[in-house]
Amino acid sequence: MKKVLLVVMSLLMVLACGSKNDDTVSGNKDSQASDSKKVYKIGVTQFMEHPSLNLTKQGFEDAFKEAGIKADFDEKNANGEVTNANLIATNYKADKKDLVFGIATPSAQALANNITDIPVLFSAVTDPASAKLLNPNVTGTSDKVENIASQLDLLAKIKPGLKKVGVLYNPSEQNSAVQVQEIQKIAKEKNIEIVLQGISNFGELAQATKNLLGSTDALYLPTDNLVVSGANLITSEAINAKKPVVASEDSTVKLGALFTMGLDYYALGKRTGEMAIEILKGKPVSQIPFETSKQMKLYVNEKTAQALGLDIKNAVFNGAEFVGK
Repeated sequence: MKKVLLVVMSLLMVLACGSKNDDTVSGNKDSQASDSKKVYKIGVTQFMEHPSLNLTKQGFEDAFKEAGIKADFDEKNANGEVTNANLIATNYKADKKDLVFGIATPSAQALANNITDIPVLFSAVTDPASAKLLNPNVTGTSDKVENIASQLDLLAKIKPGLKKVGVLYNPSEQNSAVQVQEIQKIAKEKNIEIVLQGISNFGELAQATKNLLGSTDALYLPTDNLVVSGANLITSEAINAKKPVVASEDSTVKLGALFTMGLDYYALGKRTGEMAIEILKGKPVSQIPFETSKQMKLYVNEKTAQALGLDIKNAVFNGAEFVGK
């Protein structure tokens, strides 16, 4: 009888172990399935509304879609206010996002200054070092391109006798200050006088534009968030004055600027999204250095060229992509 009981107990123990093993295997499968269905919490903060920043955001989010990575994008816009950018950053930190993305220097700075325990990505930032963004948990893409000399050379060919170029910018934007210094330096080497016009809000833009157009031969627009947000107004006034506007990115050309040897902000945002995905998959932020786009392309607004009396078949426009037809 004792032997029979021992055999029965042994069988029960084997069955119990088998049941546990089955549960463990099933649990692993459930865990794997759960990982494949994980929805990441991503904070996306944009400093203000304008085409270049919108394209950056679209490119970033499309990178996730194309990679099949599910994400809940919590999109916020600071409406050009640093106070709002900081509030958005602190809310993202409290919400314990898996990763956050700052578009344009002020929004990126707000994230980097407030968040140290989760990955921070940035894009549409001209100089990450001077903006003090390069913390151990921060990386991204810069929109700084070495195109100022080429831009001014092309402008001089289009506008013979070029002497004065007006530059509209917001002095409080770090990225703009960096660009203005570079524009002044290179223009001096080419014996071109730069006339600066600073603005601090959208209400000053119309009069500032008229002032510059009245005293210069052309306008040069840096990748300034405030200025680019008013590109329609600026280019319209310039066309009426029969003076060319040089932009720093293609979205402003689509809005009426004559040309740019600029970069593709959608591609810039998409590359940032690819970097974010690498981080979410486990690659340390410290192993992904920030990148600067080296791709430049000539974009020309055909309608604006015609309004200015320029021949789009001129050799100076060879290889250009024409927009605004």
